[in-house]
Amino acid sequence: MKFSCPKENILNAVQITARAAASKSTISSLEGILMELEGNVLTVTGYNLDIGIRTTLEVNGIENGSTVINAKMAGDIIRKMPSGEIYFGVGESKAAEIKGGNAEFSVMCMSADEYPVVPQVNPATGFSIPQKTMKSMILQTKYACAVTDTKPALMGCKFEVQNNVLNVVAVDGIRIALRQEPLSYENLEFIVPVKTLEELVSILSDDNDKNVTLSIDKNQISFNVEGYTMISRLIDGEFIPYKKHLECDETITAEVNCREIIEMLDRSMLIINEKNKCPIRCDFSGDILSMSCTTALGKINDKINIKYNGEPISIGFNAKYLLDAFKACDTDCAKIILTASAVAPIIIVPPQGREFTFLLLPMRLK
Repeated sequence: MKFSCPKENILNAVQITARAAASKSTISSLEGILMELEGNVLTVTGYNLDIGIRTTLEVNGIENGSTVINAKMAGDIIRKMPSGEIYFGVGESKAAEIKGGNAEFSVMCMSADEYPVVPQVNPATGFSIPQKTMKSMILQTKYACAVTDTKPALMGCKFEVQNNVLNVVAVDGIRIALRQEPLSYENLEFIVPVKTLEELVSILSDDNDKNVTLSIDKNQISFNVEGYTMISRLIDGEFIPYKKHLECDETITAEVNCREIIEMLDRSMLIINEKNKCPIRCDFSGDILSMSCTTALGKINDKINIKYNGEPISIGFNAKYLLDAFKACDTDCAKIILTASAVAPIIIVPPQGREFTFLLLPMRLK
């Protein structure tokens, strides 16, 4: 296999597909990327048995062939090559020659026959959505995915199309994060692993004029993003019936400035860590939200102005979880919906509408 192409083209392809290569594996080929040349088209694939990323690019093809090269090594070498044309060639010795400017490397490769077959997804079932919208839906929900595998279905976000609305939701047993967008498509639901979504976010753009296309086939899904195809398994299992927990009466509310409460929570985190855990105390009274906490490291008392219409109440929260929720808000202000109970969950929504809905269970105060 022999070809040449501009450094920037091959570098982008290698860096993005390498995100799906295994960092460590008993199957050494999974730590590499598969390169396949046919004519002037080079196909580059990274795959770790859970996630695969594939792309094609135009090159100056010299000799058809295929090989597997260590993903990290390939990325590091090409990134540090001089700008301009890169030459890549693999002969019978299975060593790849990589040349650029006056620099020349020789790197051992593996046979393409050792690379596992990447699943194919039937594109017949699926829909398209602006990349910026998909990116924000993932970022506003993935923080609430479970991190342990006691309930595998909760280690991903559930995508649910119902009545021409796309819901993306994550639940970990303590909090719920829901994001909604209009979508004209038939009813559909599936669960995507959070690791897949984290990799997807890294290649999605903030351009609303560019779409990502989702294709679903049995237990697999593919995301097509500007010449890149990401393939992932789906999670099989029962998801928590979350909707009933988000039904509430909005008689007691507090409107807060997101930036101000994030800054206040950031300050409180200075005295909270894994060894010194303690709930943050939130006192709602009049138009003031007071926040206090005492740990072995010290204590903090802080307050911000809010708009509150209920009786005074004190509620305890995990400071990090509360911070995660407000960081996921994409509005200047947010509305907190409370009850008269200090042990009932709160719900965080935009000042108007329900584009996002975040639920958080409180912690008991001593």
